[in-house]
Amino acid sequence: MSAMDFDEKGFLSDYVYEHRAVIREKYAGGFSDCERISSQAQILLLNTGVSGSDKPMLCSFLFFERTIRASQAAVRLCEIGMVQEAQVLLRTAYETLFHASALIADPAIFEKLDSHNDKEDVKQAKAILADVPPDQLSEINKKHLKEIVDTRAGQTFSVHCSATAAGMLDLYSIAYRGLSSLAGHATFRSLDRSFIEETNGYSLYMGPTENQLIFTLSLVAQCLTLSIKGLEQIKSKVQ
Repeated sequence: MSAMDFDEKGFLSDYVYEHRAVIREKYAGGFSDCERISSQAQILLLNTGVSGSDKPMLCSFLFFERTIRASQAAVRLCEIGMVQEAQVLLRTAYETLFHASALIADPAIFEKLDSHNDKEDVKQAKAILADVPPDQLSEINKKHLKEIVDTRAGQTFSVHCSATAAGMLDLYSIAYRGLSSLAGHATFRSLDRSFIEETNGYSLYMGPTENQLIFTLSLVAQCLTLSIKGLEQIKSKVQ
């Protein structure tokens, strides 16, 4: 499979699997570390039972499941050279990690997260009613959206709040905010990855990359390790 195929199809080209073979061998240690920790997290996830009546612990468990899944997906993206896209997923993994850990530290946070969910629903309902032309909404749609606005309120409980409750503000400030700027948000800094430096300046590059690969895999390993710690805490609480 030639690089020309990539020029025609982008990351839907099978050329990325040639990149995968090379990159897996070149960075075998980093990938094997992530796979080893992922296997531990996956086994623990499947062997942790949570009662459906214990809503805070159930939500914590499900947030950890999302963290593990997003981390595993990030590894797959790293394999085919989509490192920046892997970082977008890792940002989500940290977000769910903070919420999961906060619920263990203080189960009362469940109510705050539930209230924040209502606030976000109201925000969206108001935006749709204000910004979507009325003739594009059915009367049933309008009624439903107005009911959301009239019957819900909610209060903000941010990712920063969860990170604070979980005692993970250092990770929030360094990893989460860093990933926001590098990949998660449409910042000018995020555009740097589309260029490579050459002797006479810069050129556009859109193919598979290993830039920041080791850094990204280290964050994957960290997320998975902290998920294992959290799941062990859940398991000890529900036994």
